[in-house]
Amino acid sequence: MGVEAEKYSSYAALLNQCDKEMDDIHHSYAQKHGLSDASLWILYAIYDATDGITQTDICNCWFFSRQTINTALKGLEQQGVIELVSISGNRKSKNVVFTSSGKIMADQIITPLKEAENQVFAAFTDEENRLFVELSQKRCVLMNKLIKTE
Repeated sequence: MGVEAEKYSSYAALLNQCDKEMDDIHHSYAQKHGLSDASLWILYAIYDATDGITQTDICNCWFFSRQTINTALKGLEQQGVIELVSISGNRKSKNVVFTSSGKIMADQIITPLKEAENQVFAAFTDEENRLFVELSQKRCVLMNKLIKTE
């Protein structure tokens, strides 16, 4: 491996370690609140969706399999946290929305998580935040192209 390749390999390892650490932080947070990772991300996704969000949208935006989300949704529905509401004119899809007790639960779990995220991004300048997001998106696009098309 050449010097350049070693340098790139080192960058990749450090970023992958950071990604895994962030996954671990979210996993620990979910466990602390008695949730699976998928359930935490479902609550997070619904929290920002004022009119609800479909199961398909959750799968597409958060990169979970349909089966994983379906299982988590069933559990959250059985616990009375969410409900599935028919979408007018669409027989296939349903919006996932909070029940009143689910909204209270989300306020207790998701609000502190979002506040922590806001504090993290507040520690950076607007330019740093913009650049961080742009470079992260570019990294995902390039890896997708290189890995998934092989």
